[in-house]
Amino acid sequence: MKKYCAAVLISLYALQVAALVTLKKDPVYRDARRNGAQMKIELHIQDDDGTPVPDAKIKAYLGMNFRPLGTWIDGTTDTNGVFVLEGKTCGDEIEIFVSKNGYYKTFQRLCFAAMGHEHDVKDGKWLPYGETRHLLLRKIHNPSELCKFGFGNGREIPDTNIWVGVDMQQGDFVRPYGTGLRKDFELLVDWDGKPPISSGRCTAVMRFNGQFEGAYLSARADESEYPYVYEANKDNSYSVVKAFTDKRQKTGQFSGGVLFGRDTVLVTRTRAIIDADKRLSSACYGYIHAFDVDASWDGNPTIRLSGVFNPTPNDTNLEPKIDHAR
Repeated sequence: MKKYCAAVLISLYALQVAALVTLKKDPVYRDARRNGAQMKIELHIQDDDGTPVPDAKIKAYLGMNFRPLGTWIDGTTDTNGVFVLEGKTCGDEIEIFVSKNGYYKTFQRLCFAAMGHEHDVKDGKWLPYGETRHLLLRKIHNPSELCKFGFGNGREIPDTNIWVGVDMQQGDFVRPYGTGLRKDFELLVDWDGKPPISSGRCTAVMRFNGQFEGAYLSARADESEYPYVYEANKDNSYSVVKAFTDKRQKTGQFSGGVLFGRDTVLVTRTRAIIDADKRLSSACYGYIHAFDVDASWDGNPTIRLSGVFNPTPNDTNLEPKIDHAR
């Protein structure tokens, strides 16, 4: 633990030294970081279909070193969904909030003062000056009371090197490891038994076993208040039968599976019922947006797993009701 803390302190010191060298190297950049420079961004707000969103509320914060020294700017988009954001900032803290009734809120953080980019300011202006940025404002479609499941804050895996079932509706491991009654998928964790600082192997595999059951990958829109898929695609190929996550985030692939990433979500199909003609007649849909594993200091490793499940057979809606209060 001491070695780990020492390494962190050395890394922080190196970053501070690099920052000082950068400021020393370019007086124009140094002045912009200390006293601010002008910035200008043309924001284009669009919905899921790429249609401009007029009258969207814009609230932006332009940082000046430390809060509350920065400036808050309020406005609305014009008939073309455009808002020009401009003002003075030290460049390292620019936050943009976009909202409108009937849409999920959007948030984006920008930075003109990335480490080492000392030449990104000229004539008192942060570059690129007047750039165009497209922000997505997603519509609220059909939010319903769906089952939210998982262990987002982490939970010890009941046992390693053995398949453990997960009930998405109950949000728990299946018996005898939890209160779950029906297995939607299984988890297998492999750990070398070493604590986090020295562990070289800590992986988790997820697998779907039933005929016609599995998952497909869908991209996330992380800037949105609701970044996930609205509804499952029945006709898509649910070809992901295995997915895995690695504590070290190593690249690799299981046969028939994928490496689970933070920029994707797994849309699932489980509880399949096959008719007399061996065709899919019924199934339940959901998604898994968090799947991570980490070594532990003692006991079993920690699994982080969360998502949404629609218990109504053949209902593809995956848009849960959320709290919009902020």
